[in-house]
Amino acid sequence: MKIDSKKKLLDKIHIVGGGPAGLSVGYYANKLDLDVSVFEASGSIGGNCKTLIDGEFRYDTGAHRLHDKNKSITKEIKTLLGNDLKKVTSPSKIYYKQKFYNFPIKVSDLVSNLPFFIIVQIIFENIFIRLRRKDSIKHFRDLAYNSYGKTISEMFLIPYTEKLWGDDTRNLDTSITGGRLKELNIRSLIKDMVMSRANDSDHMEGAFYYPKLGFGEIFNALGLRIGMDKIFLNREISRINHDNEKILSFVDSNGTITDVENLVFTASLNTLIDSLKPSPPKKIVDILNTINFRTIMICVMYLDMKNFSSNASIYFSDPSCPFTRIYEPKNRSDQMSPKEKTSIVIEVPMGDRNIDESLSEEDIYDKVIKYLQTEKLIDEEKIIDYKLVKVNDAYPIITKDSKNKIGVIKNYLAKFKNLDLIGRNATFEYLHTHDIMERSRVLINKMAS
Repeated sequence: MKIDSKKKLLDKIHIVGGGPAGLSVGYYANKLDLDVSVFEASGSIGGNCKTLIDGEFRYDTGAHRLHDKNKSITKEIKTLLGNDLKKVTSPSKIYYKQKFYNFPIKVSDLVSNLPFFIIVQIIFENIFIRLRRKDSIKHFRDLAYNSYGKTISEMFLIPYTEKLWGDDTRNLDTSITGGRLKELNIRSLIKDMVMSRANDSDHMEGAFYYPKLGFGEIFNALGLRIGMDKIFLNREISRINHDNEKILSFVDSNGTITDVENLVFTASLNTLIDSLKPSPPKKIVDILNTINFRTIMICVMYLDMKNFSSNASIYFSDPSCPFTRIYEPKNRSDQMSPKEKTSIVIEVPMGDRNIDESLSEEDIYDKVIKYLQTEKLIDEEKIIDYKLVKVNDAYPIITKDSKNKIGVIKNYLAKFKNLDLIGRNATFEYLHTHDIMERSRVLINKMAS
């Protein structure tokens, strides 16, 4: 008698990781009435997209926003959250030499703040770029130069990016832009020069959707739809058994052995490779040791003031500045802080080209507050309290060689016919929420077809 292999495959789907990817996979599987279990190493769901609550204040573990790039995913989240998902319009700025510039960069803004000879240089660079045949773009620096010219790139983009990712921009892959690096063109250059600065809406980065009680509410809602009885917390995976053709079982931190029919892995790629038994070939392990993830420290300051700014985010390109970005939760939703108070979340990359990971929290805070005070951006008397939260493996450091290296690892993992990878740290890609949810939907539909 012939066994129905499709039915056997879908008897059970085990998901490792209760972050955005794992919850998205579980959500779409649940919509098709597929049996799922989610195993999360920590004590709560959401991964690096949590909303933390501290007394009257709420804040996210990152400046997360839902951009309306995928209409079907936006509709799905609207259905999940209803009126709790709000549309927010708030501009972003770049802080450079004690002045604020629009982001994305607008030429008329530069005209108001930079010497005339610099403006002329920027204009001629960009005209020349548009008129000549473009060279092949090999890395982020090439892309930046071809998008904004050398002068703007060296002022804003290059130092910020190297601080953020901890590597030379000539080593970084172009995919780290996440599609956000927009080209200037001759038409926009002229238009920006002659049009009024009053209409900034075309250049706003800050038109996005955001849940009333924090970005983590999206993933809490996904978890509820899956069913919290199907999500197992504090269950770190320590061993994944295989027979070189398929995954057989895994062992979690409780010592429980779980037989596997289909495994979707959404946690860090390092965790997967390290857990496989028998161990992968030395070549795979050696390649894995050459790829890295960026850890960030978020410094949250609670302030005795109604607002710190009106911006979605403020970016800091100055290499001497210990942080990359400040965002104010209250500018996303007024539910994130008390009416007469606010908070700011300051993102501090840890490691190369920035803060030494061995520094204490007090030392990190001292560096942050010293810069803010030196630049006269904050009055220390307005600070009610502060807190530091470490976010491990916040994002993969994607170099121009990463795709080839990851490709070798993925080719090795492809031999396991019942294993799928999804999510930023599992696939080693720079992905947004809408990307992750769309990939999850496609994966589940493929598995069920």
